[in-house]
Amino acid sequence: MQSEPLSKILLVDDDRVTNMLHERLIGKSGVARSVAVATDGVAALEHLESVRSADEEAPDLILLDINMPRMNGFEFLEAYRDLPSEEQKRHMIVMLSTSVLQRDHARAEADPNVHAFVSKPLDRALLNDIVAACQAGRSDRAAG
Repeated sequence: MQSEPLSKILLVDDDRVTNMLHERLIGKSGVARSVAVATDGVAALEHLESVRSADEEAPDLILLDINMPRMNGFEFLEAYRDLPSEEQKRHMIVMLSTSVLQRDHARAEADPNVHAFVSKPLDRALLNDIVAACQAGRSDRAAG
């Protein structure tokens, strides 16, 4: 396991079962001190705003689904671009999806805010790889 856990992971997915599985996996692996859940892009943006206005710790990692009601993952990414650049630098976004459509993969990989596109559900090895990349990115940002 990594030396220090992430402060928070934000799960953005409308599927309750997937959220439950991912919350349990994150909890058992100890890779984050806390987990927040948003069931769509609107709720995720509201969470980020509330964290910012309350001066709380922002999520280091955002695990983002594509297909959700109200605001899907790609619409979230469009709105996310309007956040201050300093805010965007605080998070690493990984898109999680069951989509096998190549256009979804290509669109996610073309977005500069998306670190990776992976199939869900996560397993422990993949979660550890994602967290390690997030920690490396956090160290790079702190040094820069």
